[in-house]
Amino acid sequence: MSSSTADRIKQHALQLFAQKGYFGTSLNEVASLVGIKKPSLYAHFKNKDDLYITILQDLMDHFVKRVTIDSAELESNTTRALLYRFLINMVDFWKDETLGLLYKRTLLFPEEKFRSSIHEQFLQTEIYTTDILSKIFTKGQHIGEVPPQPLEPLIDAYYCLIDGLFVQRFLYSSSEFDKKVEHAFEHFWKATEIGGR
Repeated sequence: MSSSTADRIKQHALQLFAQKGYFGTSLNEVASLVGIKKPSLYAHFKNKDDLYITILQDLMDHFVKRVTIDSAELESNTTRALLYRFLINMVDFWKDETLGLLYKRTLLFPEEKFRSSIHEQFLQTEIYTTDILSKIFTKGQHIGEVPPQPLEPLIDAYYCLIDGLFVQRFLYSSSEFDKKVEHAFEHFWKATEIGGR
């Protein structure tokens, strides 16, 4: 029962934080949606800050799960297919009406009091995603699909591709955005194939 209540608290808090942000969300609203009294929240979370940090940690965990490419996929797919799949995993995460909205709000408009915590969590996810990209590009170079070249500029360019599309996701309709994803990725891949020359 306790775990179920905590999960319901997190579920409703996630939606409210995504829609209204930290300061726009009250614990009274969360409790009301869960169907409990506000004091009952404190049996599960110390305070609003504790709940918010927990939600952000869950958000980053969801992100990592969504973008993960396992070793079997890594072995059985081309470099181009893996890079495109990785990009689409991210795009699909951004399109999630709740998780994507909170992710955008958190990274683009971080609450000042949580800025350092958010930055630290972001850096941890970047270490994880950089490891995936390193494996993809290293495999690509090993099998001759990517010309020999330093990995760091390749990964940096890929992150710039992702960052640009992340911002555009919230400016264009879904169909226009999907077209931009295709175009941007195709040009990135062409540059990768010729070694950035």
